[in-house]
Amino acid sequence: MTNVTYGDVLRTPGTTPLYIAAFLARIPMMALPLVLTLLVVEGLDGTYGQAGLVAAAETIGVAFGGPWRGRAIDRTGLRRALVPSIVVLLVAYPLMVVSPFLWLLPLAFVGGLFMTPIHSIVRTSLAARLPTESHRSAFALDAVCAEASFIVGPAAAGAVVALVSPAVGLLSVAGSVAIGLLILWVLNPPTRGLESPPTPALSGGARWMSTDLVLLYLITGASMIAMMAADLGVIAALRELDALAVIGVVYLGWGVASVVGGLVYGARPTSIRPSVLLLTMSVLIIPIGLAQSPVALALAVVPAGLLGAPIMAASSEWIARLTDESVRAEAMGWQAASIKIGGALAAPVVGVAIDHAGAAAGFAVGGGAGALIAVVAVAEQRLRRRDRAAL
Repeated sequence: MTNVTYGDVLRTPGTTPLYIAAFLARIPMMALPLVLTLLVVEGLDGTYGQAGLVAAAETIGVAFGGPWRGRAIDRTGLRRALVPSIVVLLVAYPLMVVSPFLWLLPLAFVGGLFMTPIHSIVRTSLAARLPTESHRSAFALDAVCAEASFIVGPAAAGAVVALVSPAVGLLSVAGSVAIGLLILWVLNPPTRGLESPPTPALSGGARWMSTDLVLLYLITGASMIAMMAADLGVIAALRELDALAVIGVVYLGWGVASVVGGLVYGARPTSIRPSVLLLTMSVLIIPIGLAQSPVALALAVVPAGLLGAPIMAASSEWIARLTDESVRAEAMGWQAASIKIGGALAAPVVGVAIDHAGAAAGFAVGGGAGALIAVVAVAEQRLRRRDRAAL
């Protein structure tokens, strides 16, 4: 098997500018949930429960909008699909700054519904411009860029909110996203290969969703449940240890570990099944709750963190392998939706576990749920493989 290097990927014309544009566009998007929460709690003197409702409205919008916006890219091309997202971005978010709480709910939903699927754009373009043997390295690099955006985005937005105001923070996020989208509009990265015309049956609207794709979306959502359990569990554990001051250090450790893991995975000559990665990460998350000191906690998150970016890269690699170019942006949109839905489901479930039994329960519930879904996925795949062999 050909061993593709990161240099091979980055030397492909147009790939490096695509990574840069996606990184810039994702930084404010990663910060949006934090800014919306602070806008409700500090700007409107609301409660965290109300902030959760706004976040839920935005999440529902993204869950519906991700596949829909991806389908628009497949059918109309990137530039035409970007225009509605840019218009809504420049209208909805400034209105949020001057709106009462009740108006924030529909505005957050509309903003999420028309949110540009950066994930779909980047992964679809990488799949179109690079040969199949380069997808692992390309998707791993994108997962690393997304992790870096997550490290930078919330911290930068939090600083703007603290130094100025939540309103200015939200406007800054909207403006930054608009700049990133305009860069993508100018770049206009291809979403289909020049030598691979769309499959007529698929482009004609035939059903393309398969059992394997459903399992991949389930695995992606479950990985977010497990990782959200780690996020919330870390906060709860540090509160129990009276050491919230070091939360940034612990999160940085997870982020750096994920970046390292993504780079290592992308350099591999062979892929690893997402279900195996999910099972391993979930099992590693469960014992984090046993840490009895901040130092132990910071070290305990590293092994699980190493698998964060690889799961996302591996899932995208398999989605690209199982879909035709004519529906690939929509397929990637469903992956983005599963990420959002998994995170939204995890927050209340893990939160209840922590409220009733402490931080260790949060790690156990989230990790256990991820492990269970991974086992189900592996069992289903083996059962279908055995049935096919019996025919």
